[in-house]
Amino acid sequence: MSDSVDSVLVAADEEADYALFVRDSGPLLRRALVARYGVEVGVEATNDALLVAWREWPAVSGMDNPVGYLFRAGQSAARPIVRWRNRIAPLDFPDEPAEHRMADHVDLFVALSRLNANQRVAVVLVKSHGHTYAEAAEALGVTEAAVGNHVRRGLRALRRQLGEQP
Repeated sequence: MSDSVDSVLVAADEEADYALFVRDSGPLLRRALVARYGVEVGVEATNDALLVAWREWPAVSGMDNPVGYLFRAGQSAARPIVRWRNRIAPLDFPDEPAEHRMADHVDLFVALSRLNANQRVAVVLVKSHGHTYAEAAEALGVTEAAVGNHVRRGLRALRRQLGEQP
């Protein structure tokens, strides 16, 4: 075979490997970044991270923990967006009418937003999406013990906020 045919076959194999990676690992990466930054920034950071993976696929595919590397790449991509958003004055919404309020009710979304970022991501990945501690640890580039600590502390804080006994 000629060199051009070989390079086309290699490119097709790399493209197929990348597509399998995105199918298998993309959801975990997206969930981690959305849990960390919210839907809009998290999805954009995921797309940016997957673009990094595409551009650097030979290097990324050979890594021990490509999802953890791409999580960090997504965090780097999100940083300027978060800085820009923090400069904008928050929207001021009027108080909810009294008939719509629930006494002593704390919304789960609000309670999750009050957790620190590491706890929120770990709790969402493990308890909401059903990932194992090992999968979450790989995605975040930390140890399983760290994920366990974040989940335990995050759940304790959620129980306190939601009025349950610890």
